[in-house]
Amino acid sequence: MPKLLWVTLPLVAALLVLGLQWLRRRPPTRHALNVWSSLLLLAYLAATAGLGIFWVAYQQLPVFDWHYLFGYATVLLLGLHLAFNFGTVWRHLSRRRAPAARPPAGPRPAGRRRLLAAGGALAASGAAYLLGLRHGGGGAGLPAAAPVAGSAPLPAADAALATVERFHALSAHSRRGLLMQAPPVSWGEAPPPFKRYPQAPRVALPPPALGGAWPELAALGTALWHVAGLTDPRTALNLRAAPSSGALFPTELYVEVRALRGIEPGLWHYDARTHALERLGDQAEAASLGAPGEAAALVVATAVFRRTGRKYRDRTYRYVLADLGHGLENLRVAARAVGAPARLVARFDESRVAAALGIDEAEEGVLAMMALLPPGTPPAAGDAAACLAPVAVPAGATAASAAAVPLGVTDAVHRATSLRLAPGAGPPPPVPSPHGPLPLPPGGVALPPAAALRADVLALIAARRSVRRFEATPLPLEALAGVLAGIAQPPQLSPAVHVDLVVNAVAGLAPGAYRHDPQRQALLPKRVPADLRAAAHAAALDQDAIGGAAVVFVLSVERSAFAADACGAARGYRHAFLETGLVGERIYLEAGARGLGACSVGAFYDDEASALVGVDPAREWVLHFSALGIPAR
Repeated sequence: MPKLLWVTLPLVAALLVLGLQWLRRRPPTRHALNVWSSLLLLAYLAATAGLGIFWVAYQQLPVFDWHYLFGYATVLLLGLHLAFNFGTVWRHLSRRRAPAARPPAGPRPAGRRRLLAAGGALAASGAAYLLGLRHGGGGAGLPAAAPVAGSAPLPAADAALATVERFHALSAHSRRGLLMQAPPVSWGEAPPPFKRYPQAPRVALPPPALGGAWPELAALGTALWHVAGLTDPRTALNLRAAPSSGALFPTELYVEVRALRGIEPGLWHYDARTHALERLGDQAEAASLGAPGEAAALVVATAVFRRTGRKYRDRTYRYVLADLGHGLENLRVAARAVGAPARLVARFDESRVAAALGIDEAEEGVLAMMALLPPGTPPAAGDAAACLAPVAVPAGATAASAAAVPLGVTDAVHRATSLRLAPGAGPPPPVPSPHGPLPLPPGGVALPPAAALRADVLALIAARRSVRRFEATPLPLEALAGVLAGIAQPPQLSPAVHVDLVVNAVAGLAPGAYRHDPQRQALLPKRVPADLRAAAHAAALDQDAIGGAAVVFVLSVERSAFAADACGAARGYRHAFLETGLVGERIYLEAGARGLGACSVGAFYDDEASALVGVDPAREWVLHFSALGIPAR
């Protein structure tokens, strides 16, 4: 039943009773109406307060939906209550200040009535809180558990993988999650939405998409703006070119300039608020970053964990990686648009980079690097550095035992996915894709050829918005085939990502769950035919963008594939998450090029998401949802 119907059900029932009394020619008195409207107001006020307490405690957006719907009903009842009592209020305010005669002494209201009223208010608040547990539950604030490993010391790589696995379990949402535990991390006050270096020398960047070709300063500014630039500075949310969970935008960008016309070599920070570069260091300090030698510039992406952590807590690292994956795809395509081949750098030493940039790794983690190369350089060339080992993890330590660290599991998993490098070693062998071409089984759907589109990718990025309301009109199969063809590109960091689809309304395609086979450009049936719209809506915490979409993309990663990463399984987890974000942003851009709408969603019940598309959690982990459809007008 829809949320709005649940919320208005007591009001509808009261109106039905009132109508029956009128039909029986026994209308209630004004006093009775006043009493019953007051009782309804008390119940709705308690429900609104109870949901508000839950929402403030756990910051679950679906519960916020219930909270504001109850709030609307409360305002309606409050207006009715004031209308009934306005005469009493007016007489009280306008009466003469003469001593009022005392009413004759009589029996006082029984204490039992007061207790019943107080008990009713508490019961309504408790019911609303339990409603929040049922409809907005997640894994935030799970208590510390026993270490996965035994007491024996683990090799660094094994300890890092154990930390990642424990983190993923701790950050999973489930209706059975133990939500009554207090969060283990005090996230403090919200950090500023923009990082600035007010004493640093500044270089103003030309307006985006108006500058010269690579390698010039204007081209660099255009590429950076299409990752973190303000697309609508008039809004309080400071919306940027790349999407972000909760519009919290944890990503910060730094640039090592090596050979760009219009700016001195050295280390710079990108001030997204003013579209300018702030100088942090000279060329000697920049040399310690260790990027490919032929790069004209190197972009370093970090995340200010507390921006996201204050809301999403133990799930923070998931969100900052997915957000950054979206931004990195924008950077890649924007750099290509201005003539700079771009290559993601898979192997770098986080501590060395953080020291060069002067940032605190515990608060702001170095997550990714992208080299912007001279024109004509192959973008897929291999890295020159090799991995030595992940950051050392204490013996027997896991994400759950990180209470002594300021940011708890977030800091623990970031350290586990970080590296130390072996200088001068050759590159490791490439990681093969986990699957070859899959045979098209009976019932498989060969997708029609995708129409080639010539879209202005910079304009698409600048105009991108998340669409949360869709038309009921079925999506043309050719449009879906075009989106799938556009996102099926060679992996940038990890071959572990799989794309499943929940098809709700596509012309000529039976509803159900499919897996996309990019080699054959086909859909392989998994749960067909099946009406999965309600199940997808419920799995995504009742978010209407998922429930109303024509197609829901469910992105998962194969554990054996990211575990085979040349830099270790823990680093492979980070790479797989970033790769998922890259694919998610391609969905946005391909949808925009075809006049469609998309919306990425990172909040879902992990176990229900796996069941939705028939994924075995022992082999694959679902990381991301994305809705697709025709935008509602």
